[in-house]
Amino acid sequence: MAWCFIFTVCVLILDVSLGLASPSMVGDASTDPVLLQVQRLLLKHEAQIEALQKENIRLAEKSSTLEGEVKFLREKTVSLEEKIVTLEDKITSLEHYQRSADQTEIIRPCPEESGGIDESRTTRQPKDGAKKVIKRVDSTTDSIIAFHAILSHTIPDPTIGHIVQFDKTVTNIGSHFNSQTGEFICPEVGVYQFSWTIKVYNIQWMVTELVRNGVVIGSGMSGDDNQWTTGSASAITMLVPGDSVWVRVTADHSGGADIYPTFTMFNGFRLN
Repeated sequence: MAWCFIFTVCVLILDVSLGLASPSMVGDASTDPVLLQVQRLLLKHEAQIEALQKENIRLAEKSSTLEGEVKFLREKTVSLEEKIVTLEDKITSLEHYQRSADQTEIIRPCPEESGGIDESRTTRQPKDGAKKVIKRVDSTTDSIIAFHAILSHTIPDPTIGHIVQFDKTVTNIGSHFNSQTGEFICPEVGVYQFSWTIKVYNIQWMVTELVRNGVVIGSGMSGDDNQWTTGSASAITMLVPGDSVWVRVTADHSGGADIYPTFTMFNGFRLN
């Protein structure tokens, strides 16, 4: 568009020069037709020049915007190239780790071969002439999540929503059950099974429920008999890391009902 602007200016100058050089311009400017023609041409070209100037400003602004976008795209390209290099390094590390893992095998001795149940496993490299690396790993807690807790004291007339704190842990593989709060905190995603038993005095009765993150997933009733009575219940649920599971007392229980420690327990373990 810049050359159009220059061309228009040149035409304007040429028209003015020709008009001024014409002998017919001598005389009254208000009645001379040639002079009037020159004036009209000047007005016409002034409008075009003004329009071209505005267009030139608009193109300059657009060019500045495009330069900014090009700069941004260049910076983005550099950032993506750096990320690609990082990903390539990670892929190389994973491939190296996979090759290392492929060179090992896990062997669990059978009772027939070892003369009994061996609570260990052996990790070694294949027999390819390389140096063997023997490592014994304790497998008694390998991928096992389980707990068994009991109540060691009487809970007199618990209120509605009272969390039963099974304060004595007999088994707590992984240490994911909190005996102080009565809660099990899930460490790994999987399917878990829970069971609990509550004992009450004769003639009394009580309903308890299993709660996951504040949502009831199971319930059980104890009592309502002429003899000391225990009531048990169980539930299976899917958990993800951070989920909390506990047992609490509901509004459905007789007045003055107590929870007695004998046979009162809470169990849980991961199925897979």
